[in-house]
Amino acid sequence: MTLLFNSLSTRARLSNLWPKFYATPAREAAAVGVALTVAALVATYPLVLHLGDALPSDLGDPLLNTWILAWDADRIRHGLHGLWNTPMFFPYDNTLAYSEHLLGVAIFTAPIQWITGNPVIAYNVAFLGSFVLAGTGMYLLATALTGSRLAGLVGGVAFAFLPYRADQLGHLQVLMYGWMPVALWALHCYFVTGRRVALLGFAVAFLLQGFSNGYFFYFFAAAVIVIATAETAVRVWSRPRIVVELVVAALLMTAATIPVAQGYLSAREAQPLYRTRGEILMYSADALSYFHATPRLAVWGDVLPAGKPEGALFPGFGLLVMAGFGLVAAFIRTRHGPKLGRIAAVYCAVGLVGFVLSLGLELTYSSTGLLESGPYDWLLRVVPGLDGLRVPARWAVLVFLALTVLAALGVRRIVDLVPRRPARALCLAISTVFIIEGCHQVHLEPFPQRPIAPERAAYDWLRSRPPGAAVIYPIQPRDPVVNTMRYVYRTLEHRHPIVNGYSGFGTTLVQTLTLQQRDFASYGDILRGLRELDVRYVVVHEHRFQDTSWMRATDGPTLIAAIRAQGDQLVTRYRFGTSSVFELLPWNPPDVDPTEDQTPIDLSTLAVAASHEPRQLRNAFDGDDDTRWTTELPQAGNEWIELTFDQPTDVAHVRLSMASSPHDYPRRLVIEGSGDGRSYTELYQGPAFPGFALGLAHDDDTALESDIALPPNRSRTLRLRQTGSSPDFYWSIHNMELWAR
Repeated sequence: MTLLFNSLSTRARLSNLWPKFYATPAREAAAVGVALTVAALVATYPLVLHLGDALPSDLGDPLLNTWILAWDADRIRHGLHGLWNTPMFFPYDNTLAYSEHLLGVAIFTAPIQWITGNPVIAYNVAFLGSFVLAGTGMYLLATALTGSRLAGLVGGVAFAFLPYRADQLGHLQVLMYGWMPVALWALHCYFVTGRRVALLGFAVAFLLQGFSNGYFFYFFAAAVIVIATAETAVRVWSRPRIVVELVVAALLMTAATIPVAQGYLSAREAQPLYRTRGEILMYSADALSYFHATPRLAVWGDVLPAGKPEGALFPGFGLLVMAGFGLVAAFIRTRHGPKLGRIAAVYCAVGLVGFVLSLGLELTYSSTGLLESGPYDWLLRVVPGLDGLRVPARWAVLVFLALTVLAALGVRRIVDLVPRRPARALCLAISTVFIIEGCHQVHLEPFPQRPIAPERAAYDWLRSRPPGAAVIYPIQPRDPVVNTMRYVYRTLEHRHPIVNGYSGFGTTLVQTLTLQQRDFASYGDILRGLRELDVRYVVVHEHRFQDTSWMRATDGPTLIAAIRAQGDQLVTRYRFGTSSVFELLPWNPPDVDPTEDQTPIDLSTLAVAASHEPRQLRNAFDGDDDTRWTTELPQAGNEWIELTFDQPTDVAHVRLSMASSPHDYPRRLVIEGSGDGRSYTELYQGPAFPGFALGLAHDDDTALESDIALPPNRSRTLRLRQTGSSPDFYWSIHNMELWAR
């Protein structure tokens, strides 16, 4: 780094040389990139020794992003065919849209994936490359804006080694912010030189930034609007065509995003892919978040508080001091070159936008409300798709961008005031401070490319089997996610879609299966539902039940026994040590809809009685899915409902609607008819809700229904008895309908 400082010119007459800095030689940029690569390898050591067998931070989001990059690489090789329908969260469509698609990263890592066959290497190269891209991009931008290569290098070091990176180690998409300064360098070049090729470069870099992280489509667009407006206002009178060219560029960039936007829009049409107000508030910054730091920081981690989730936004005291100095210095006249005050003012505006919007819906200071509804709240109502972003605090990237540019202006002033050799030494010292403040330990989580023996044997067998979806047990809650991500990652090997999945969003089906995992009496219904969804395989890793305390509460052998007890639904079981694979029979849907010759029965006139909550029973007959009858107690096997008719009735068909209570279906249902109210004849015994999973898989709002056909009868009284058990769920009916022959 010292040699690089000494090799760069420290002074230049801005009035003559400034435009030339926008055409920084590729060799010079490459030299900076090499220096930053070395620095990144040192800062993340020993990652360089484990590029193929470990991931930085953990096996949650990093493993998810590793898998996404591998999926993208596979789809790129096939012309992006089927890109959005990933092999997780079966049978939902467009499941890639539940997370960042990372195409802006994958186009660079795909060749590494193809050559090495190791997705972990591809991810780690991208992780290290994020340092280099951020630093090199800021070097180009800061050099162009200040006319000083030293200022550019100091700015590059600051931007590459922000303390913020330590809090975002697991979020590759957030670390890939380096296309911002590249795009702004090209944009400023366009304004200074008028060259359309520079405008094209800006458009490409902007799209790469947005395709690396969807958040940045919004964040960076705000910064570009501020900068472009300011630059256009200065030049529009001398170059009127500039407005037309910018509008055309904006339209072309918008058109380029349409295929990606369609993937996300299609997913939102099927699933509620939006964030609640509570989530957004949780992940909004506080004004004091900019003085909160992650404990991972070597210098400040034990000194500054950690703050809110994703609220460790401390930029470093060194950067704050230099930015403040640069802001003041920019408005001091010098003999050299153009005034830099306008640059400082523009980037102050960018930083202010980022700061205010990072505070989210409510502006707070030390958890004290300053405004109940901030600008972000207004944007949320008018900007399409913004409600899908969970973390407003990430707007802080614009603050860091602005601070770095202001700090580079400060270095420019030092270069002007201090003799050459001391200036070099001072800039080296400033860069060292930036690196030290951003220094943090990079924890490496080992991840072998091959799973443990039982799982490897099960997946090898699965890979040889005919196509069909699988569900893998144990199913974990969203946190912890390690096992879930292991399941998702192994789809790259066995090539079968799985019901399991992990993302910023989830599915109701996975939630249901998770909740009912320990409801062993329900596995007859669960398997019927899975078969109806065309799930063909059930994989159980008994050894994984010991990984966490939550999973230890679920008894693996008991689960195996519960599945084996459903022999009429199984083809066979294959055992591989502590891993088992059950193959399910294909689903043959029964025809149980009411026939045309059957007539609806008016239930409003019937006498009704129930074992539990009889005053609520009329809710089951009011035709309103928003009301229900419920036992208010978990199912114990002694619940019943009785309907009494005015005269003997041949009840042909019963329909029970669960509406918004899909878990509250009767685990075992007996329907009996009586002509005298004393002796009863059994008309039906069996599952009451065999197709519950199908409704859950398609829409949260689906009115989930169970249709039961009854044999001929002459009933004055119809009794529905719940004879199963559930440790957690009530018996609920939102609507009941009857038909007579």
